[in-house]
Amino acid sequence: MSFRNFGQCLASVQANDTLWRTGGTDASGNLVDDVSRVVGLTYSMCVSQCGSAPMPFSFETFSTQFSSFMLPFLALTAQLPFGAPNHFDNFATIMLTIGSPTLAIFSLMITIFNSRWIKWRFARIAYPNSDLAVIVLDNLQESLLRVKQKSFDGRIPLLASQIVLPQNDQWWQRGAATLAFTHTWSISNIASVCWAIIAYIFTIVSANNGMGFAVACAWIWLLPLVVGWLQTSPNCDELKLRAKLAALNETVYICQSGDDPAAPPVHAHELTDEHAIQIWPPHQQQVIQQDYDTFDESRSPPFYNYARMFPWARSVEEIAVAFEAASIRASKRQTVNGSLWRPSTPGSTSVFPCNRIGMAEEVAIYVLPEGQTQPHDKCWPPGVWRRVSYSAIVACVVQWSCTGSAVLVAWMIPTVGLGCHSASFLLHGILSMISFTMILAGEIITQCHHTTNPQSYSLSPSSHIRHVNLSALCRRIGKTIGWVNACMFIALGLIGFANLFDNCFCSSAVMSRGGHGAFNVIVVEGEGAKPIMIASVAFATTAAFSLWIIVFVLKTPKKTSLSTI
Repeated sequence: MSFRNFGQCLASVQANDTLWRTGGTDASGNLVDDVSRVVGLTYSMCVSQCGSAPMPFSFETFSTQFSSFMLPFLALTAQLPFGAPNHFDNFATIMLTIGSPTLAIFSLMITIFNSRWIKWRFARIAYPNSDLAVIVLDNLQESLLRVKQKSFDGRIPLLASQIVLPQNDQWWQRGAATLAFTHTWSISNIASVCWAIIAYIFTIVSANNGMGFAVACAWIWLLPLVVGWLQTSPNCDELKLRAKLAALNETVYICQSGDDPAAPPVHAHELTDEHAIQIWPPHQQQVIQQDYDTFDESRSPPFYNYARMFPWARSVEEIAVAFEAASIRASKRQTVNGSLWRPSTPGSTSVFPCNRIGMAEEVAIYVLPEGQTQPHDKCWPPGVWRRVSYSAIVACVVQWSCTGSAVLVAWMIPTVGLGCHSASFLLHGILSMISFTMILAGEIITQCHHTTNPQSYSLSPSSHIRHVNLSALCRRIGKTIGWVNACMFIALGLIGFANLFDNCFCSSAVMSRGGHGAFNVIVVEGEGAKPIMIASVAFATTAAFSLWIIVFVLKTPKKTSLSTI
């Protein structure tokens, strides 16, 4: 038999005394002896009388639900920060964000925690340009930052020259002014965010079934994520960032190697192509030639900040240690070349320029902590695991608050139990967590190998290959799951709007109740599960709003003075 909806099928069963007595149920799935109490059908009766096929497709219903529930959020993904020089990376950012909201929120939070940490790390340092270093390094979170202590031959102290020499004050000043980026809200940003907010409110207010509530809960995490990135203002235009840093490095000065104390500093490009602070690989052509499945660090969209959190923090710590050592020596009135300390005049810089001049070897020693003859590479940057833990907790809580609310709403309508709608939301949440776990595990494996041999990877070629292969495998599995999850999440949403889930199997919660105990509630009496749905929506909304509050409270302006955590 073919019916336009379950209501017509139920009316047909109610009209037959034999059918409703053997297959008619109340809202709890119990057989009843009064036709007026029949609001549902047993699964077997539903299949036999209504058919196993879904209800007919209605374009009007599909277009209304799609444009109201999903389209505003899909449009909102266009406001995510991109910046990659190729379209695939930008599109992958959208797909992986939808496929793994946990990882997307994690990247946002680790970026914010890193910004707070670098301000706290340099707040204790009193040396020229240390405050400018915070701005420069904070704006390089979206790039693969590499720090070189010395030139390849070991004769030129690159980092020490950049920190100590007074000629490089202009580099830090120009760097802070050039690299500092504040993304202002545009009309398109405001329109997309407002559209999503209005659509979300209308969905909650006017939804005549639980599907609107469930879809709204499943997508609401995207709103604070986009707003959070807009507030964070990531500097993610890779081509512009490379060009700016390359132009800056043309002006940097370095000490000449040798024993001549009268030899003045020269521009670095006159002696070497290497620089203390640079984006790796140094040339864009080398990025294109890399395996994009295994080298997420070089991808500029802020979504990939999870891949840069360890190397970026390690590079920042390396620079901070050098600044700190120079600050300690300056506080003890030690000059670079060992001459008499010249105190600075009131109102001028804390360290007079003549106290910061010396030969290459003297400059290199000046930025080393006392008692060290060579810079030490720390296994793990300080506090990085605390920041990773905090970010992971926030990401998981927000993800499952929204997804869990969607599952609960779908679980309650119209038959209580695991149906196709609730299973699709639950599957999305589980796959999101698996994708996040696999990708993060791949990054940790990579860094574990780095900590085993921080200077090079020549300690054990076979060990290096195993680490690289295992890390690549984890990342590829995680990203594959993320892509599949995104496609499934969108596809299952469209399937739901097309009434393909409106069949006896999905509507009877067979997956949780089994074939014999399943039943399909067709008529909802009274309020039904609406109070639970409203509570679930309120919980998801609170979680999403809390994420925005966390971002607003923790995020610190990149151009302001230093602050502590």
